Amino acid sequence: MKKIITCTVILAFSATSFCQQNVQRQSLAKTDYLQKSKKQKSIAWVLLGGGATLVLTGIIIPKGDLVQEGWLGNSYENDGVKGTFELIGLVSMIGSIPFFTASKKNNKRAMSFSFKNEPATQLVKSSLIYKSVPSLSLNIIL
Repeated sequence: MKKIITCTVILAFSATSFCQQNVQRQSLAKTDYLQKSKKQKSIAWVLLGGGATLVLTGIIIPKGDLVQEGWLGNSYENDGVKGTFELIGLVSMIGSIPFFTASKKNNKRAMSFSFKNEPATQLVKSSLIYKSVPSLSLNIIL
């Protein structure tokens, strides 16, 4: 009875250890980096285009009627609105810069070389063992 239990346990351990699949997390991470890079680049372009549109809108808005004359300059009716549009547009355009740099950084991470040791099963003296095999991977995005 003990032999049957022992054989069953040994068989169960050997089946689970040799029947496992190697999960490649590296390829999943690279696709995640590419997707993240694409989203960041889209956000950056929206911020840049929206900011440019707001700055141009602030420039195009007419001055309006003269409200006050001063020795530092004249104040017009639409100065506050024009300044607000231009300021928000400039902040938006400056805010797009970190998104462009982060997008480029994530794209480089995804397309980089990676050196790693891949486990490979090998037959040594009538038994299967896992050995690490050095490997090089390069992803080229087309």
